[in-house]
This record gives sequence, C-alpha cells and structure tokens, in this order.
Amino acid sequence: MNDLSKERSMLSAIWFFVKANWMTYSIVSLGLLISYGLFVVPTQMTQKVINQISQGTLTQESLLWSVFIVLLAGIVTYIADLIWVRLLFGKASRYRFELRRGLFNKLIHMRTPFYEKFRSGDMLTRFTNDTNDYSELLGFGVMSIFSALGTIFFVLPAMVLISWQITLLASLPILILGIIVYWISTKQEIASEESREAVANLSNEVLEVIEGIRVTRAYGKKDLGARRFQKKTEQLVLKNDKIMFYQSAYGRLALTFLGLSTALVVGFGGYYMSIGSLQLGDVVALQLYAIMLMDPMWVLSDMVLVYQIGKVAYDKLTELMNSTDDMEKDGQLQADALERITFRDYSFAYAGSDLPTLKNINLTLEKGQTLGIVGKTGSGKTTLVRQLLRQYPIGTGQYLVNGRPITQFMRQSLEDKLGYVPQEHILFSRSVADNIRFGQPEAKAVKVMNAVEAAVFAEDVTRMSQGLETMVGEKGVSISGGQKQRISIARALIKEPELLILDDSLSAVDAKTERKIIENIQQLRQGKTNVIVTHRLSAVNHADWVIVLENGQVVEEGRPADLLAQGGWYFEQYQRQQSEETIEGGA
Repeated sequence: MNDLSKERSMLSAIWFFVKANWMTYSIVSLGLLISYGLFVVPTQMTQKVINQISQGTLTQESLLWSVFIVLLAGIVTYIADLIWVRLLFGKASRYRFELRRGLFNKLIHMRTPFYEKFRSGDMLTRFTNDTNDYSELLGFGVMSIFSALGTIFFVLPAMVLISWQITLLASLPILILGIIVYWISTKQEIASEESREAVANLSNEVLEVIEGIRVTRAYGKKDLGARRFQKKTEQLVLKNDKIMFYQSAYGRLALTFLGLSTALVVGFGGYYMSIGSLQLGDVVALQLYAIMLMDPMWVLSDMVLVYQIGKVAYDKLTELMNSTDDMEKDGQLQADALERITFRDYSFAYAGSDLPTLKNINLTLEKGQTLGIVGKTGSGKTTLVRQLLRQYPIGTGQYLVNGRPITQFMRQSLEDKLGYVPQEHILFSRSVADNIRFGQPEAKAVKVMNAVEAAVFAEDVTRMSQGLETMVGEKGVSISGGQKQRISIARALIKEPELLILDDSLSAVDAKTERKIIENIQQLRQGKTNVIVTHRLSAVNHADWVIVLENGQVVEEGRPADLLAQGGWYFEQYQRQQSEETIEGGA
C-alpha cells in the first residue's frame, strides 16, 4: 500500500468513527461555531467604541452597552467551550480505549508466530504511544480544523466588510507561510518516524534490563546497562531535537509573517485613513483581525506535527492489526473429548527454515495413556509439544484427533481440554492462590489446597509470610525456580484437563520431590492422558509409552522396560543417571 492509500485509509477510519458518533460531533460542531462566531464580537465592539471616540459621539450608555455585549459574549463562549471541549476530547479518549481494546483482543487470540514478528518494546510502544498519537487526531486535530474554518467563516468576512483591499494584502503573508509550512512538514514526517523508532528501542531496552536484572547484577554489568540506556536516551533526545527544530521553525516564521502582515495593515490603513476611506477604529480592528488570522497558523504548526506523528502511529497500528499468526482457518467441529491423537508421517519446519525440525513422526496417543518424550537437547521435544498445543501452523503429513484432521476442530474447544506446564514458568504479580486459580478461577480454597498438596508445595506455603496470599512478585521474582515450577504444576492440575503436558517441568526440583509429584499425578489422573517431556528418565519410568527423539526423528520407542532391554540411548542415559544418583546419595 502506497503512502496516499495509507493516508486515505487513516482518514476513512477516523471518518467512520465520526459518523458512528454523529450526534456528539454535531454538538461539538455547534459549540465550536458559536465559540468562533462570538470570537469577533470583542473586536467589533472595540472598533465601534474607538470610532465613536474619534468622532466625539461616545456616550456612557453606548460604552456600557458595548461592555455588556463583550461580557455576554465571553460568558456564552465559555459555556460553549466547556461543552465542546469535554465532548470532543472525551470522544478522543473513547476512541483510544476502543483502539487498545481491539488490539488486546487480537493479541490474546494470536499464536506464537505472531509474537515472533514484533519485539516486546515495539509492541508496548504501539499500545501506548501510538494509540495516544493516533487518537490525538480526533481531539486536537478536529479542534485545529474548526479553528481554521472559524477564522475563514467569521474573521475574514469581518475584515472584508471593513476593507477587502487590506484584507487581501494582510492575507498574502499567511498564504506564503502556508506553502512554507507544507514544505517543512515533509521533513518533519521523516523525523517523526525516526523519533518513534527511538522510543520503541528505548522501551525494548528497559524491558530487557528489568527481565535480566539478576544476570546483570550477578555479572557486575550495571554500569554497562546504564551506558546502553544512556546511549538509547541520547538517541531519542537527538531525534526529538530534530522535531523541535522544525517545530520551532513554524513559530519563528509565524512571528516574521505576522510582523509583515501588521506592517501592511498599518501602512495601508494609514493611507486609507488619510483619504477618508477608513476610521481609526477600522484600522485597529483590521490589525486585531490580522492577529487573529495568525492564530490558526500557530495551531497549524502543532497540527502538522500531530498529523505527521498520527500518520506514523496509524501505519504502526495498522501493521499490528493486519499481521496474522499464519494459522489455518479455525475449524467448525466441537471437540467433545480427546479419545485419540495420531501423527502419521508428520514433519514440521519453522517459518524461514529450510530444514524440518520434526521428521516423519508416527505416533498414537490413546485416552488414559501417559507418554514420555525424551532425547538430547535440541532433539525436537518442545517442538513436538507445540504441535499438541497448536501454537504453530501444522506441517506435512497427517495430524489427527479422534480420527479427523485437527484443522477441522475449533481451536478453543481443544485448548479447553489442555493443561500445560512450560519450561519457562510464567507467574503473575499476584498471590500464590491467584496464580493457581488462573487454571480454574472459580475454584474454592479446598480445591486450591488439594492442588498445592498434589504439587508437593504445601510445606513451602507454610513457610511463606502470608501463606497462599503471599505475593510472588512480577514473573515470580520473589520465589525460587523450584517453587515456580510447583505453582505452575498446581495451576495445571486444578484445571483437571483431559490432556496434561509437562514440558521439562520438574528440572528444578530434587529427585525425591519429583517422585512424589509423579506419584500424585498417577493417582489423581487415572484414566486421563498425560505427556511428560523430561531429561530425567525417572520421571517417565511409569509411562505407558516412551519415545526417544534425535534430530527431530523417533529413534527409539516402547515401554520403559523394553527400551532398557534394547541397550540404546535410553539404556545408556538411564545407567548414567542411576550412577549419578548413587554418587549423590553416598555423598
């Protein structure tokens, strides 16, 4: 889409919102017209009084009447301004809210490929700065347009009624200024884009520092982080200075051309007074009107900046809204149960990769079975789990649920039946209980405690300052890795899913705790399906079926006892881990 098409699309989106709220904008328009219509009244009264003074005809009654009209006009203008300002900027705020809600609704429905297209800091900037900048077009932008229209409809006619010749001369500098402003705006658009990118880079830097603060402190790199932040900040300052340079150019030019317009009004006004065509009050009024003509130019200088920044923001927001997660169209079937999951000659490659990560996978998982997935680091275990979670578009071959292609089912109906404990345990900045209830928000305290005991976390809870109501901090910063894992396991267990997936979720607990958790899972989840991905083979020695992955292929599979009898990788790894446990136990 070219720049002109993008601009038309942006204006169409704004116009659609205005039409949908036509009653509000009609009242705003009426209020603005009243406000600008009365804007010329004080000048007209000034013109009248000065002319009467110069003619010697001013009376006390006439002066008081003029003052009363000015005061009345001021009161009515204040009321009108109060109404239209509140409505106009209130609607701009509402529009900003709807933008953010639409963006958030999109984000929560997107799968992993979508999030790989945007940096966290950049996405945060789009949610905050860009929505603010774009919605400003409906607040300050609309106000600026009416300011210009009010000047044209009310100030110019008032000037023409006094002297069309001087009006034309006084308007010439403003027309020239408009041409120069347009030229500067093309430069300012580039600067606005650069500034916006600098803000996104700074946001990304801050997020990385916050998320990696422990590593930064552990390696003594606080000064390095500070220098990087300072560098990013300096870059943002330079970009904003560039914008301010163009912005200040508007103001200086406006003052210059205001002086030129004033000189023309005074010079030619004096000439017309000398020949009797104008009176002193007329010239003063023309001068005041000329100053009023410059007011929209001041607003225009800000409006150009708001418009350019808004256009950049709209492009970024549109890009986010139009981006997809590349998933297939959602299916129409409701998955009532997960009776059987089947992979037949299934292969999968990530976008942009020439080599498949999974190759010719043949696997059947029946309801009630426990499947163990083991293998070396980078063998494709997590990638296989991601297929079960439907986080990526399906690959080649067949991927069936209950004998039907998985793409025929509604993704939500499948997700409702899954419980997932990932490698990276994401906790929210809430209490332990709230984090566990995320799996089932309506769960009672007894059920929460049952999940805690099943995850072998009850003893830890008793040592916490406020028990289950203890705050875990953002991303669980205040608790250990093992505690994070067990809270995540409790969160999955409380949901009582048909299919529970543990993706290397016991790596941070000791062997004794691991055995207790596995025993509890066996007891609680009889008749339900489980998938356990692990490096520690003791976690799958009870599994109904175990597959060994290497380079994305199944190189060994069978019951744990059968795999030990084969004497392959599983047997060697089992022997090595048993020896390590014996040494640790002896120590």
